[in-house]
Amino acid sequence: MIDRIEINNFATIEHLSFDLGDSFNVITGETGAGKSVLITAVSTVLGDRADTSMVRTGADRAFIQIAGTKNGEDVIISREILAGGKSVSKLNGEMVTLGQLRNFCSDWIDIHGQYDNQQILDPDNHIRITDSFHSEVLAPELEKLRSCYDEYKSAQKEYEDLLKAEANAVQQQDYYKFEYKYIQDLGLYAGEDKELQDRLAMMKNSSRIFQSVRSSYDLLQGTGYEGGPSLLDDLSRVASELSDIGSYSDQISTMASQAYDAYYSLEDIASGLRDLLSSLNFSEQDMDDISSRLAVIEDAKRKYRKTVEEIIEFRDELRSRLEIMQNFDGEKKRLADAAHKKYAALEAQAEHVSELRHIIAARLESAIIKELTDLEFANTDFRIDISRLDEIGPLGFDKVEFLISTNPGDPLMPLTKIASGGEISRIMLAFKHIIGETDRVETMIFDEIDTGISGHTALVVGRKLAEIAGHRQIISVTHLPQIAAYGDDNYLISKSIDNQKSYTNIDHLDDESKVRMIAALFSGSSESENALQAARELVASTKA
Repeated sequence: MIDRIEINNFATIEHLSFDLGDSFNVITGETGAGKSVLITAVSTVLGDRADTSMVRTGADRAFIQIAGTKNGEDVIISREILAGGKSVSKLNGEMVTLGQLRNFCSDWIDIHGQYDNQQILDPDNHIRITDSFHSEVLAPELEKLRSCYDEYKSAQKEYEDLLKAEANAVQQQDYYKFEYKYIQDLGLYAGEDKELQDRLAMMKNSSRIFQSVRSSYDLLQGTGYEGGPSLLDDLSRVASELSDIGSYSDQISTMASQAYDAYYSLEDIASGLRDLLSSLNFSEQDMDDISSRLAVIEDAKRKYRKTVEEIIEFRDELRSRLEIMQNFDGEKKRLADAAHKKYAALEAQAEHVSELRHIIAARLESAIIKELTDLEFANTDFRIDISRLDEIGPLGFDKVEFLISTNPGDPLMPLTKIASGGEISRIMLAFKHIIGETDRVETMIFDEIDTGISGHTALVVGRKLAEIAGHRQIISVTHLPQIAAYGDDNYLISKSIDNQKSYTNIDHLDDESKVRMIAALFSGSSESENALQAARELVASTKA
């Protein structure tokens, strides 16, 4: 329920704040006074798109706030719209997204405007309207149906993608085979080009390398200079001499260990040099072979614009593709079976939803007929026609359409072909009342529901709104005295102009002001005695 509305710098409203009653609130005013601006502001704070053009001229921001209760808990929601284009929504002081705000308000406040009348005339909306009746029963099953539908569509797409891949593969298969064989025959291994380049560099400098390696080996392990001992021999003697006297000094013992370490390290180097000497026996043919191999590898790298390692990965990818091609039949069967199982589950859930929908539709039919009778649709018949579509969609395979006959003996026809504007307003009111009973929305706002009606029909609508207000808060924006007369709390919106700027105001009316407002709706003047008398009689009739 809404307790208070506050609006600042929104369109023609500089500042507006007023409290609402907990039953039937009626807002009236002359055309252009600001009734639509008020409803637009409320819609905006509830999560509708914010239009920066609604920020009052000269202001840098607009601010709208609603305070009330939901399920007995205090609620404050606000929306700040900056002239620069941004907006901020808050729920109980915490910033929220518009999605979160809409979700919170969806079962709290419902706004019905003239656009809703057009919605009920569109058969595409009839299935959703029907499903919203006793939604606590159908909503979980619809969620399961949506899940089944998504799973089936995913499985179907996977199967269809494989069929496309197969068609492309037939065209690509020869190419894949050729390229795979070419790379496989190369016999590449990771790092081969770098290894061959290093070997070739050694071959080209083999004479100098051999000489340096030979000299280094002779110094370490050979006879040394002028027939003397080698470097390893001398280092061995040093280590032995120090070891013999190591017991006399920790320092000498440490140096002895270090000398032995150095000896063993140099001995390893000497062994490596010896092995290297034995491998430095290159021929011109060896160099030609390595150069030729490198040329082949470089050609492949240029062809594929890849490194050796990337070419090997490409080969493995080609092999995988060829393996898939060889197993298309098995994979197609597996995916087709999976899609068939998903469809069977979808079909079963669609059948279940359809059964529930038929039951709910029958109950909704009875409730709507009773409601239309209350709204003085004499001898009216209403039917919810459910037929079967060729394909299952996210809502199942049912096609739902509202049919109505407003005259005795006339056949049932689609709602859009039969009902007049005034009838549509009453029919939508019937739906709002019935479906509102099941979704337990706490506040219902009706913006110009009286379009196309007058006289006795307006009284009927006013009485129905008052009846609904017996168990929830109703806010009705109207220009009809018959509806305004039923208000428990009446408000008058007016507009004034000062210094070429418009200002919108709202006043809560006492009993006498209410009578004068209704008289003005009757005759255009609140001073006419006849109009005042008619207004008093009308208000009195609503209390009978």
